[in-house]
Amino acid sequence: MAPIKRKYRTIYVVTAALMVAMIGGYALAATTLTTLSPGQTSNVTSTPSPTGFTAGTISSEQLVVLSTNMVAVATAGTQIGTVGLAGTPSALAICGANPCTAQNFRPVTPASETIGNYGEQIVISVTQPATGGTSQGFDFSITIIASTGTTVAQGYLATSVSTSATSVSVPVFVFVDLGTTTAPTINSLSVVFNQCSSATSCP
Repeated sequence: MAPIKRKYRTIYVVTAALMVAMIGGYALAATTLTTLSPGQTSNVTSTPSPTGFTAGTISSEQLVVLSTNMVAVATAGTQIGTVGLAGTPSALAICGANPCTAQNFRPVTPASETIGNYGEQIVISVTQPATGGTSQGFDFSITIIASTGTTVAQGYLATSVSTSATSVSVPVFVFVDLGTTTAPTINSLSVVFNQCSSATSCP
């Protein structure tokens, strides 16, 4: 019998009716996020409610202008082939205690991003198991529907295992290029997570 490669799937949907543009400045080495005007209001729900996938949840999202540092971060894993979610996850750096240092990635697909374009900054709170635990691989597929078009981005990550006696939460920033220099209205954003068969292979 073929092995079951996907154990759990969680879908997060972010809706923002006529969401206005908000430009955020984020320094990768900093711990604060500066928000310029105007403001943005959104609602995060999950469909269906998570029943088994516990590796990560969406903690925030924000419209940004992509900086040099944002587009220069590592890709979230390696894509295998050109069809579907199949790839090798990037292992997160090990965190020894909360609060953990933020880690930064761009999607593996699309393969490139452009400085000065508008983008979505999505923060995933990843649970890193306590020492003695098992690293879990997962993939994500992000779909952003904006006034300027639809963007789909994918990536692969692995939680790694903490050196702490208890699990820790790692903030993971993902920067998605929206392919436009025109300030867009974000109509909807959805993120689908899938647990992978191992920490080194998806699905």
